[in-house]
Amino acid sequence: MILQPVLVPIPVVEGFSPPQRVQQQRDYARRALRHCAELCAAPLNGWLQSPDGVPIPLKGYHWSISHKRRWAAAVIADHPVGIDIEHVHPRRGDLFGAVGDDDEWALLGDRSWHSFFRLFTAKEATLKANGVGIGYLSACRLAEVTDDRHVLTKYKDRDWRIEHFEHDGHIAAVTCAGAALAWNVITLEDRPPSEP
Repeated sequence: MILQPVLVPIPVVEGFSPPQRVQQQRDYARRALRHCAELCAAPLNGWLQSPDGVPIPLKGYHWSISHKRRWAAAVIADHPVGIDIEHVHPRRGDLFGAVGDDDEWALLGDRSWHSFFRLFTAKEATLKANGVGIGYLSACRLAEVTDDRHVLTKYKDRDWRIEHFEHDGHIAAVTCAGAALAWNVITLEDRPPSEP
């Protein structure tokens, strides 16, 4: 199966309250999931989450979604999968130590914000593939940096291959387990008018 992660832009609507903005982001993540389902011939509906928010596999398909203010992302696979997207921008400097240790930063080569979000998205995608949240961040380790788009993480004695994709000031990461990837950026203009 070729993984076809989908990124969908989220229009910025002025005047939205924070809860409205979060709901809009969730809606667009679901749109990305639907586009992803179309691309890989998976079911279009029925994608449910557990009470803890963990995606429940559907008919042998595993799935994951992510969203930020301007972009939503989704991926579907025939094996456990995780995706994360983050906007690359400066944060509090003390977060570097919370996301990685000296050995992990040495593998990345620097402590830039680009490297920070590359490491964070890789770990977050790994944790999502394992059905756990950010509370397990320190248990996930960067094991290898293959090149500027691929890293290897380790979680629970298993290696997780991660591919990164950069677009519009954001970094997305997806677990790929050796599968070929074809990233898709789909705007609403790419869709027929009758579809969501």
